[in-house]
Amino acid sequence: MKKLNVKKGFSLIELLVVIAIIGVLSAVGITAYTGYTASAKEQAARTQFSQLVSLLNAEFAKCGLGSGSYAWGDTCDTALSTTMALTIREYVGDDLGFKNPYNQDQAATTFLSATAPSTVATSTGDNGKISVACDSSKCTIKQRVDNDGTVLSQEVQKAS
Repeated sequence: MKKLNVKKGFSLIELLVVIAIIGVLSAVGITAYTGYTASAKEQAARTQFSQLVSLLNAEFAKCGLGSGSYAWGDTCDTALSTTMALTIREYVGDDLGFKNPYNQDQAATTFLSATAPSTVATSTGDNGKISVACDSSKCTIKQRVDNDGTVLSQEVQKAS
């Protein structure tokens, strides 16, 4: 009777093929994941921007009517100012809990600026930063939302 020579295990070529397949799949997966996270951050920034614009429109409408309690305090100044912009910034950061989608460690009071909106979006590191600047009759809100330098801008007029 002849003994059968049975091999056990995988050959080197079989192992190399499996490793190559895993490498290709992971490269495709990482690329897709990076694209998904980038678009999610951009969408989160756009959502925050629209929420802030809607909030200011609603609050300024209440100011125009002269009734109601206001989101950022008990009074509605007759003239908007840098102080109002700072108050809005603190309300959005502390009470609403906005965070920079591009840097979750950066609290809203850091990424929300009460300075002139022209200072926003000067570099890639400014992604997600919001600027609120108020003068006597309106507030201007700007936010950089992506690496291509897209800056959203909106003026919100105070109702008279």
